Amino acid sequence: MAEHLPNAMTDDPMAVSDLADEMMKGAEREGIPASEIHEEVDSVFGVIFEAMHHREGSLPEAEKAVLDQLAARLAREAGISDDQAGELLKRIGTDWDSLLNEAHFLKELEGRLEQE
Repeated sequence: MAEHLPNAMTDDPMAVSDLADEMMKGAEREGIPASEIHEEVDSVFGVIFEAMHHREGSLPEAEKAVLDQLAARLAREAGISDDQAGELLKRIGTDWDSLLNEAHFLKELEGRLEQE
């Protein structure tokens, strides 16, 4: 993995998420199913984030801060609460498109319930 990580460190959750998406697409091109990867690791995002930061000796606690930033961005862009965004991250993972889809669905569902 170290050969394929960018030389720069980043705390930008979107950059790390993009790298995770790129890695999953590369694995798919090589015939490695996502299910096989998820048997080995809970979060591709977490593994990449940790790998990028451990090169410089930083602490794994930084992962929580990045996930909090990702949740805050999701909440802001989709109009849901921070708690809801955090729950979606726990349930879905860090795939941005999936998170946005679920967040918009949740927001639409809440709107329908309020109308009733």
